[in-house]
Amino acid sequence: MHTKENILKIRMDAPTLELLERASRYVSLDKSKFIRRSVREKAREILAQHEKTLFSSDDWRGFFKMIEKPDEPTARMKKAHRKYKEMIASDEI
Repeated sequence: MHTKENILKIRMDAPTLELLERASRYVSLDKSKFIRRSVREKAREILAQHEKTLFSSDDWRGFFKMIEKPDEPTARMKKAHRKYKEMIASDEI
């Protein structure tokens, strides 16, 4: 069971409070639940906008070029691949 241990006290002007009360009644939520739901929704939206990776057109072209025609593996990459295959074959992982 989740307990609500954190309390957030906020000041709100009368027009904003009225807006909150009206909106929360439309969705049949008490003010506290309405605020929690709204804050989570808005926070997720903001995080999604700021925590995603954006590529320029040149970045995308370079990325797909590397996928379509990758460089030859280096000696270190080949060595790592051999070690990995040996580990898999011997169940060391």
